[in-house]
Amino acid sequence: MSGEEQRTPVPAWASSRAAPALVVAVAIIDLLAVLLVGSSVEQSRLHQHERATAATQNLAAALEQYLGGIFEKVELTLLTVADEYARESAAGRLDAPVFDDFLARQRGRIPQVHALEVFDANGVLAHGRDAPPGVISDISDREYFRRLRDDPGLGVLVSSPLVGRLTARPQLVMARALRRADGGFAGVAVASVLLEDLAHALEGYDVGARGVIVLRDPDLGVVVRRQSSGAPIALGDRTVSPELLALLRDGHRAATYSGVAVDGVERTFTFRRMARTGHLVIVGLACDDYLAGWRRSTLLATAVLAAFGLLTAAAAWLTLRAWRRHQAAVQDLAEQETRFRLLAESATDVIWMVDAARRLTYVSPAVQRLAGWTPEEACRVRWPRLLSRPSIERIRSALARLGAVAPHAQPFADALIEHEVVAKDGRRVHAESRFSLLWSADGQVLGAIGVTRDVTERREMQARVQVAERMASLGTMAAGVAHEVNNPLTYVYGNVAFALERLRSVDVARGRQGPVDEALQALREALAGADRVRHIVRDLKAFSRAEDGRLEPVDVGQVIEGCLKMTATLTGDRAQVSVRLGPVPRVLASEARIGQVMLNLIVNAAHAIPEGDPDANRIEVSTALAADGRVEVVVTDTGTGIAPEVLPRIFDPFFTTKGVGEGTGLGLSICHGIVKGLDGEIDVETAVGRGSRFRVLLPPAPEGAVAAPAEAPIAPAAPPRRRVLVLDDDPLVARAIGRTLSRDCAVDVSTDPVQALRRVHSGERWDVILCDLMMPELAGMDVHASIQEIDPGQAARIVFMTGGAFTTRAREFLERVPNARLEKPLDPATLARVLEAGGRGAPGDGTAGR
Repeated sequence: MSGEEQRTPVPAWASSRAAPALVVAVAIIDLLAVLLVGSSVEQSRLHQHERATAATQNLAAALEQYLGGIFEKVELTLLTVADEYARESAAGRLDAPVFDDFLARQRGRIPQVHALEVFDANGVLAHGRDAPPGVISDISDREYFRRLRDDPGLGVLVSSPLVGRLTARPQLVMARALRRADGGFAGVAVASVLLEDLAHALEGYDVGARGVIVLRDPDLGVVVRRQSSGAPIALGDRTVSPELLALLRDGHRAATYSGVAVDGVERTFTFRRMARTGHLVIVGLACDDYLAGWRRSTLLATAVLAAFGLLTAAAAWLTLRAWRRHQAAVQDLAEQETRFRLLAESATDVIWMVDAARRLTYVSPAVQRLAGWTPEEACRVRWPRLLSRPSIERIRSALARLGAVAPHAQPFADALIEHEVVAKDGRRVHAESRFSLLWSADGQVLGAIGVTRDVTERREMQARVQVAERMASLGTMAAGVAHEVNNPLTYVYGNVAFALERLRSVDVARGRQGPVDEALQALREALAGADRVRHIVRDLKAFSRAEDGRLEPVDVGQVIEGCLKMTATLTGDRAQVSVRLGPVPRVLASEARIGQVMLNLIVNAAHAIPEGDPDANRIEVSTALAADGRVEVVVTDTGTGIAPEVLPRIFDPFFTTKGVGEGTGLGLSICHGIVKGLDGEIDVETAVGRGSRFRVLLPPAPEGAVAAPAEAPIAPAAPPRRRVLVLDDDPLVARAIGRTLSRDCAVDVSTDPVQALRRVHSGERWDVILCDLMMPELAGMDVHASIQEIDPGQAARIVFMTGGAFTTRAREFLERVPNARLEKPLDPATLARVLEAGGRGAPGDGTAGR
């Protein structure tokens, strides 16, 4: 404005109207400013309240995940301890120092666990750590111990807060019952978490000066309380606000509410009930804390309003300042979003989001480790390329169920499903996803957010354990059947042979007689039948030693013949079986493992051929010497063949082309592993509709390897009246063997090993002692040890007889001592060779019991 204009007089009418107009203008401006500032203040308060609500929800969810992870790891550890205890106890080899080291290793994997211990059935500390001198660690009066003792099937129990007997500090206890081999109660495995450690962990969460974090047990008792004001921990206090109590009575598992706590501070709370244990995680932010900035802003706005009437420039400056504050708040929100995104992208599980049209809008980088896709690729490709069709239908169904939940129940309703993820290279990955819907304020579905975890390894381990347990059970059953059959077969075989020999002598002495001829023929047929049973049991015993890892020269042709006998019923209704066993050297392997390979290949060939038309189909098994000197075994079938697209995966674990329930998908994988472990090869040629040809190549046994020698020709009869002691707990077996030897030997028969040892102590000696290896009162190895102390020469003349069932101790004993050993049932020729050698390493006895 120029100076001339300043000197221009103002009209009176203008001056008279200027003040009211100015007053009105200022009043209007002030009123608008008051309305504007008042509205801004209220919006700011609502905004701060919404932020506090979101913060409590996020903190409660994070704490639930953190504490739930601890409880889940502890529960899995207790299950591992219980399984290990049951396995070691059942095997009768529970070694306290080794088991204590095992407990220490398990505890070291969970930093939050203060102690991992095992208490016996009386509640007394048995494993884990030693009690201080003069202190007996006894938990028999603890409620969780009594409950598990009364009902061992309860699973894992979480105790209320209690004071440890040894630590004298508050702690939380998780316990699981231990079972004896007969299923009875054997004690408990206990993991304790110090409450002070939990409280220390909660200190890492920022809840402001008067905020509070509380963990309550299912009965609402305080487990641990973290309050920045330093309030003491009130263990077991069940005092809760009326608002929380009302929500719990209405069945809410998670909710956000406002109220005044027992300390008189108004807070915004979010609680979540942990699904696994029922504990409540409660997070509260004090209104005084999160509204402190808002109150300061309100005071400042009031000052601005007061100054606004004095100077418009100040109003402009205050407006600029408010804008800057708004920018700071936006920046703060952006930083929080960045922190949350960083947390999501550093997680090992895949975190993802979809919009309302079910399009992927975000995938965390963990998807590349899971399936080979980059996050950008995963967001671009279509669902059928990411998930198998059954998985897509399963997820759609779960989303539909979630969509039926009332919006006010979100975001606490979620779904957990297992499905298959299709990797970039076409692999199928077993995964587990948990997700929930995102809702708008007006009840519209905005999308969904979820977490996907790779569970392939877990499923593989579960399936391998099931297969291993099944194979162990079959092996134990086969060994038991062989042992139980061999004992009666011994006296049937021996007595029939004895009767046949006596009738022959009668026939020679009295001349040919019709009835005697018929009796001789009947006995010959009975002996042939017993011999057939003997060979069947021997084949069965070979497959009962699948875990025997010893390598020895194995006759592949003999193994194949045994497998064909075992599968004759399966193959007979499907195909004609032809066998061409060319001359091949032995291979250095385990007979049981080679048998497992051959059995799997023959069974697979049979399963590839439909039942009902055996004349139209063939299964051919052949052996030959390959050009490179290796032993070649070929199994060919005229079955359905294998499709080219699945051929590269047939040796993968759990891959199968059979229907549901018809196979585990481990047969060919196990064959592949066994053959590779023997430095061999296995391959396949196939054509759809024409059949398959599996070929196994195995290196021959080295020239220095010692094979089980074939039985030598029958030696001349033992010198007359050789003294023999037959020691077997089965009287029929002992008498049958004694009867067989009685013509040429002076035989003593005993069923009492203790009495036999007394006779040795008194000075009696025998040229040969035939001793049963497995006897209930005193085992054969114990008899050998006792005689070894008295007369090592007599101990060297002990020949061990076995029906096929072995303990680990018996197997190790037979591998250690040089004594001859015989498999039941015994035949006279074998006995003659043993007696001829005086029990010292007779031909054919080196592996008879192994």
